[in-house]
Amino acid sequence: MSTYADPNKAYVWLDGDIFRAPAGTALPTDPFAATVTSGTSPAVNWDAFGGVEAGFDVNPTRDLKTLPVWNRRTAPYKVVKGPLEERIKFRAVDFSKATVLTALQGGSITEIGTSSGIFKWEPGVDEEFAALFRVVDETGSAGFYVERATLTTPPPRVFGGETLDGFEFELLALTEVVPVTDFNPLAP
Repeated sequence: MSTYADPNKAYVWLDGDIFRAPAGTALPTDPFAATVTSGTSPAVNWDAFGGVEAGFDVNPTRDLKTLPVWNRRTAPYKVVKGPLEERIKFRAVDFSKATVLTALQGGSITEIGTSSGIFKWEPGVDEEFAALFRVVDETGSAGFYVERATLTTPPPRVFGGETLDGFEFELLALTEVVPVTDFNPLAP
C-alpha cells in the first residue's frame, strides 16, 4: 500500500469568483480578499462577474515541432517549441458590470430616446482587460491572474428550456497566466 498519497495535499475547488479590471492593472496585493483592489493612488477596484456556471477551464496549448535525423531513430533529435497560448473558458450568468462590459467588447449601452426605459446594446470591435480567477477549498485558495486578456469571439448564448441565460466567454491571454495560491506546496 502506498504511503505517499496525502489527502491534505489535494483540493476540491467548489467555490470561486472571477473579476476584471482595466488592462494592465497590477496583481492585487491580496487576490483572495473580500474586496479585490490593486494599487493605492488611485486604487483600482476589480469588478466581479457574479454567477459563473460550472467554474472555468484554463487551456494552455503550444505547437511542437520535432526535428529528426536519419541516423537516430529512438527519439527526436531536437524539438522546437512555439509560443505558449493560454485560453480560459467560463459561462457567466449574472448581468453584472464585468459580464456586460466583457460581452460588449469595448462597446456601450445607450437609451433609445429620452426616458424610454429601452436600451440598445452597441458591441465594440475589441477590448483588452485584466482578469483574476480564484477558487477556494476548506483548506486553501488558488487562482490565476492575467494582466492583459481579450475575448476570442463574441460570446454565444443559449435561450430556452431550463437553462440560465448567460454568456459563453473564451478569453485569450495576451500576457502570461500567473498562478497564485495562499499556500506554498513546496514548503517542507
